[in-house]
Parts: sequence; structure tokens; C-alpha cells
Amino acid sequence: MNNASQNPRDSSPDTKTPPGEEGETFQTDVSESDEEGTTVREAEVREDDLSEVKVDRE
Repeated sequence: MNNASQNPRDSSPDTKTPPGEEGETFQTDVSESDEEGTTVREAEVREDDLSEVKVDRE
């Protein structure tokens, strides 16, 4: 019996998006906290694992 997790945050190698291929992404707010407080910024993230997509802004 296969008890593989269906959690989209699992990082099994066969479901990871290969480097250089973004897949589906969306815009969301990201909050970051440190000693000085909390800041919120907008970021583009991958739909499959919620990792941030680096966007070159010139």
C-alpha cells in the first residue's frame, strides 16, 4: 500500500519544477519580521511549492 503524502509542500524530486522552468505562478503578500518590526511586500510565488520567483526589475 502506498501512503504517499498529498501535501503540495512536499518536495519529492518527481514533482519539483526543474530550474529555469517556472510553471504556474501568482502574486501574493509576504510578511517578514525582524527586531525592527514587520514589513509586508508583494512577491510572485510558484503555485506548486510557494517558493518565491526571482523577478529581475530594472
